[in-house]
Amino acid sequence: MVIVLFIALAICFSALLYYQVKRNPGTLTIGTYAFFVTISLICAITVLFGISYDTIVRILEYLYYIVVLLGLTLMWRLVWYSWKRFRSFLLPIMFIGYIAAIVLLSPFVLLRWGITGLALYFVWQFLRFLISSLIYGQVISAPKQGPLVVLGGGLADGYKIGNIVNARIRAAVADAKLMTIFPMIVFSGGQGEDQYLSEAQAMRDWAVDKYGIPPAKTMLEEQSHNTLQNLTYSAEILGSQPFTFYTSEYHVFRGVLLAEKLGITVQGRGGYTPKLYRTSAFFREFAGTMNINKRRHVAWGMAWLVVGTILNVILQW
Repeated sequence: MVIVLFIALAICFSALLYYQVKRNPGTLTIGTYAFFVTISLICAITVLFGISYDTIVRILEYLYYIVVLLGLTLMWRLVWYSWKRFRSFLLPIMFIGYIAAIVLLSPFVLLRWGITGLALYFVWQFLRFLISSLIYGQVISAPKQGPLVVLGGGLADGYKIGNIVNARIRAAVADAKLMTIFPMIVFSGGQGEDQYLSEAQAMRDWAVDKYGIPPAKTMLEEQSHNTLQNLTYSAEILGSQPFTFYTSEYHVFRGVLLAEKLGITVQGRGGYTPKLYRTSAFFREFAGTMNINKRRHVAWGMAWLVVGTILNVILQW
């Protein structure tokens, strides 16, 4: 009977996942449903093979410590991301205080498990982000029509197109050439202090010279200096019509989430990124995603910490 319940839960969450993918794949809800599908199936397999209670508890204990370490790593990445952007000491001090609390309270059984609730929350959010991002990349197909927007990603030596930005341009051009009518392509990126021209200008020149796209089918957005501005200013140029933006694979889903927050209708496509670079960059993207709704995450993180402590006290009784 128990196995039937878990299978039923897996089917229900699978149906919700399918509906959400069809309705709007650019949301973290995708990761939530996929996570519970996986957990339901794991529970069903556990019952099916008759794995003992003691074995399950032992596995969960080891898994708990691994998850806490991962959570602390993710928290550190967020702290480092925030420090590089804002040069504020607030988050580093809070992180050090949190580590100290874990160490000092570890002798107290009633508090030891609850205090790690915040780290567990970060792992939960990371799993949602990871799963949602992977699924989004699989379900989004090439657009049937334009316009297209290519996001800047820096210039080598202040003027040259590097491999990462070239991959973005190449992906956009490949999709554009599949369309019956060649679309308008907006190249988005301002000029940094160490750059000799705007990223938009450099990308457009590269696309025209290397890939032979018609100059008349290009537009420049030269004011932006981050992804939020890329999307906002490009939408203004295009009169708020829906568009497909092109960036690196690891960056697509955060761009989609930002666009949703801005109320801009988009879909995202990614240019190829080497796996070694993609892995480290993905952790940075997670930190950036947490920063989109940081107040909400702070509130929920504190809630997880409090609830974890309360549940631990109840279980100890």
